[in-house]
Amino acid sequence: MVVLATGVPSLDEAFRLHQPWLVQRLALVVGDAEEARDLAQQTFVRAAEKWPLPPEQDVPRWLAVVGLRLALNERRRRRLWGFLSVRETDATWAIQTNPDLWRALMSLEPRARAALVLTVLDGYTQDEVATALGVARGTVASWISRSRDRLRPVLEDKVR
Repeated sequence: MVVLATGVPSLDEAFRLHQPWLVQRLALVVGDAEEARDLAQQTFVRAAEKWPLPPEQDVPRWLAVVGLRLALNERRRRRLWGFLSVRETDATWAIQTNPDLWRALMSLEPRARAALVLTVLDGYTQDEVATALGVARGTVASWISRSRDRLRPVLEDKVR
């Protein structure tokens, strides 16, 4: 691994290490693997503008937050301009793994899905998610609670 004098990996190394999981995380939010790849690419363009990140910055967390912000902003922009279309989802990896969970996740509102992904999969606190998404902490808590309530029946069926 190429590590810069600051202790931060090179941008190429960060891309190699983090791009695959970032695409998966973004696909969970936007419901489209092709769009997720585009958003991950945009995230790394943003990273290139700021590279190297400060040594205390957690690179995967920074990438996740920037990627999710880009995803939510893109959805908002498309909705505003009337371009939000329903596309065929190319998320074979998720559908084959757990199709019921995938359908349940896609039924969630994108910001709620993002909050759930950030807290459950990436380990962010609700305060961190609130800051990242520009909403109140109570809003994040509400999204997560409602999302878990909607996902619970699907997950319980898989455990039985």
